[in-house]
Amino acid sequence: MRKKTSKQEVEIENGNVFEQLRLPEPEERLRKARLMNVINAAIKRSGFSQKEAADVTGLDQSDISRIQHGRYSTDRLLNVLVRLGIGIELVQRHGTRGDVVIEVRELARVR
Repeated sequence: MRKKTSKQEVEIENGNVFEQLRLPEPEERLRKARLMNVINAAIKRSGFSQKEAADVTGLDQSDISRIQHGRYSTDRLLNVLVRLGIGIELVQRHGTRGDVVIEVRELARVR
């Protein structure tokens, strides 16, 4: 997939897009993105508004908004998953090309 920006053309390949864009801490960014995807999918599946998700997790609505926009630490994202009753499996390994592969899989609802 090709994406045009005002400065340059970026081709998104398989793997870690954050590494391809030469952003700092690409593995951490990818890990957070995968965790956010699980949280956002759970909120959507439950039909929660941001306010309802905040009530369930004990957070503020502004915190839920930050999660949905990627402005939350990995530790806090993991804590939100616990509060939502969602188990995950997080695997970080080296791929066949020597790149770091990060997988996050939702296991089952605990509640």
